[in-house]
Amino acid sequence: MCIGHFVAHETQGYCPYCADRPLFRAAELHQRIPRGARYGYDVTVYVGQALFLRFRNSKEIQGELNEKNIRISQRAIGYLGQRFIVYLALVHEQSQAKLKQFMDARSGYILHLDGTCEGESPHLMSSMDELFEMVLSNIKIPTENAGQLIPFLLQIKQAYGNPIALVHDMGVAIFNAAKEVFPGISDYICHFHFLKDIGKDLFGDDYSTLRRHLKTHRIRSDLRKIVKGLKKAIDGNPDSLQSLHCYLESKTLLEPQTPLMPLVKAYLMVCWILEARNASHGFGFPFDRPHFAFTCAYRKLTPT
Repeated sequence: MCIGHFVAHETQGYCPYCADRPLFRAAELHQRIPRGARYGYDVTVYVGQALFLRFRNSKEIQGELNEKNIRISQRAIGYLGQRFIVYLALVHEQSQAKLKQFMDARSGYILHLDGTCEGESPHLMSSMDELFEMVLSNIKIPTENAGQLIPFLLQIKQAYGNPIALVHDMGVAIFNAAKEVFPGISDYICHFHFLKDIGKDLFGDDYSTLRRHLKTHRIRSDLRKIVKGLKKAIDGNPDSLQSLHCYLESKTLLEPQTPLMPLVKAYLMVCWILEARNASHGFGFPFDRPHFAFTCAYRKLTPT
């Protein structure tokens, strides 16, 4: 990163008196660049952080690196992103002793277990220390059953010892595996998963009905058509367009504003209704209810 593109010529030495004739390579060069690679470790770290911490795509990362005199293809960026994950997993595995020492110095750890999958894909089972929110280990398994989970929990036990307590959902497989590997350890149900299951039982049928009615009556589709028509009318009217820009550029809601034109006010109200479903926090149903939020916004601005 600090040099940019350069060509390295490496002279490798060897001992002519040793039977196996060991090679002596340039230590500093291989501390900066993996053997046989074209990009240094720091470039790999930059790509990994840009992908997974700053959520940049390959094209955006390519532009950023070009400004730093690093010429790289989008395909190479994808490859370095995968390499970053491998390096991170290896470093995490090598740091298990330090993690255990850290947690032991603070009275141990609470083992939180959770699994997720999409469709027919394998289950990703993750474990973390609930106290300090540190990921301890994860594994992909074909199905979530005790036979697959027991070896995973045994690895955690060997690396970090017995936890103070366990926390997980109400799945039978996790319960049986935890009971087998950690006998006598306090076992608790995750509050989040508990409320999620209750919420589905309480609101699931009504929410499905609401979603079905919204789809049947095509309310969102009609509102999108209205927004499109209003925006076209605003763009064709300089006074309306200026009124919209003045509103959007206002710094605070308390700032004095020129009264909005009716056309602009209608456009903003319909946009607000359509955006209501995005007022979620990513926790999923029943904590996030985007169809219900949309319905509430629609009823506030429409006659009953």
